[in-house]
Amino acid sequence: MLSALTSYLQQQPLPGSDPGTKEAEAVTAVRETAAPANDSGENPYAPSQRALLVSAVASDFDVRSLSSEESGALQQQLQQYGLVTTTELNAFSLINTARADLAEGETLDAVAILDDARNQFSERGTVYSERQQITRLHTLMHNIASARIA
Repeated sequence: MLSALTSYLQQQPLPGSDPGTKEAEAVTAVRETAAPANDSGENPYAPSQRALLVSAVASDFDVRSLSSEESGALQQQLQQYGLVTTTELNAFSLINTARADLAEGETLDAVAILDDARNQFSERGTVYSERQQITRLHTLMHNIASARIA
């Protein structure tokens, strides 16, 4: 019963998405390229909806080299795809703070910023809830960077 429910939910469109939108087309394109059929016609590897959305974001953004404008667009797209919750947006303030310090034409490495934040939990005295937010966003950024490489 759980697998039937999971299958049903994976087939549902994202809230607020229109089949003709860029996001739906990106997910469809990623799904088609990531799902080759074997000889029996079945797909031995079916990526999750989250993996498809991460791949779609990775195709649009290089999280290791974000311009000031791109970091805002990245945040908006992550929210739009439902990859970050409102509490995880608090951790995005680390990236936005670094963005404010950028000179014209410079880029920032969101992965490195979050790596540093995780490594300095003890030094900064980061509270548990903030650690969770940073860790979740850190994992997401690493997933996006990995999807871009592949």
